Amino acid sequence: MAHYLVFTALGSDRTGIVSEVTKLTSEFGCNIDDSRMAILGNEFTLVMLLSGSKSAINQIESRLPLLAHSLALLTIIKRTTQPEKAAISECLEVEIKGEDSKGILKQVTQFFAKRKIDLTSLKTITMPKTNIITTSLLINISEQTNKQQLEQEFQQLCQTLAVSGNFKTPTNFIL
Repeated sequence: MAHYLVFTALGSDRTGIVSEVTKLTSEFGCNIDDSRMAILGNEFTLVMLLSGSKSAINQIESRLPLLAHSLALLTIIKRTTQPEKAAISECLEVEIKGEDSKGILKQVTQFFAKRKIDLTSLKTITMPKTNIITTSLLINISEQTNKQQLEQEFQQLCQTLAVSGNFKTPTNFIL
């Protein structure tokens, strides 16, 4: 039976952090089932879902704080359970681009939440010189979702927000 651990880290950006974490993960025979990494300002951020035997998870759970301390990272480690297999019919990438204004992300995320559509990823970049925001979301829709109606309603929201938006099949699941 596999055991699961979520590891979150935050610290000053520098080369080699991911290498050190993945090296430790490998040494204890754990798998990296899912991960996200980003540089926000001058800060490095990492979230990983690790899996392994009970012994492997116990060992890495005790060693990650030592590694994090040596790398000057703030961390959170939390046990979790095996991800549930949701009734997902399709995964879509939603892209939004336009002049940034207050409340765009609030309205976009609220649009999907009201329709009980899960977001699995969100990436937003605002270019300081142009004030153009580009947002990519991954969403999961079920068979019951009327995709055509969803796209029409989303286009109406984009018009209201004065941004362009589209749905597409993701080329990969890492944003």
